[in-house]
Formats: sequence, C-alpha cells, structure tokens
Amino acid sequence: MIEHYKKPSVKFVVNKGNFNKLMSILNFQEGNLVSEEWKEKAKELKELLLKYSIPQKDEDEEIAIIDIALFQNEASELIVLLLSAFDVLLQEDEDYTKKLKRQ
Repeated sequence: MIEHYKKPSVKFVVNKGNFNKLMSILNFQEGNLVSEEWKEKAKELKELLLKYSIPQKDEDEEIAIIDIALFQNEASELIVLLLSAFDVLLQEDEDYTKKLKRQ
C-alpha cells in the first residue's frame, strides 16, 4: 500500500541573510519569551527550519537562497513569533483595527 504524506502548503524563498535573520529572531525568542509554550514553539520551528529547509547554491558553490516549506499552523506560529519580536523595536502609532472594513 502506498502511503500519502501531506506536503506543506506555505512555501517561500529567502536569501542567506534573511534566513540568518529569521533564525536569529527565533533564537532570541527562544531565550527571551515569558511563556514556556512559546519558547518551545520557537525552538521547534528553529529545528524544523534547519532540518527541512532546502539550500540553493550559487555559481561559486555558496548557499545563496533557501527554500522553506511550512504547514499552515507552523507558518502561523512563525508569524506570531516574528511580530512579537518587534515589541521591543516598534511602537504602535495608530489603532488600525478601527480602519477594518468589517466592524
């Protein structure tokens, strides 16, 4: 019997610098979040990205870009972790929820 495996539906490509920034943010979040649950999510995502991301090399045989594929729940967790990392850097200057078309 042939087993069918689900394939991740969220796919994106980043360059080497942005991949390193992404991993640095996850590393920062793993060490600095208050919630143990989210610290664990940051750790798991970091490990997942290191294990399953596919590097693409340039003509000099150096890793130039990285293909990343995530399931929807993993992508959602990644976005939450990325946005929460900006709490230190960015201040909300406006309540954009008041501009939502659906109220």
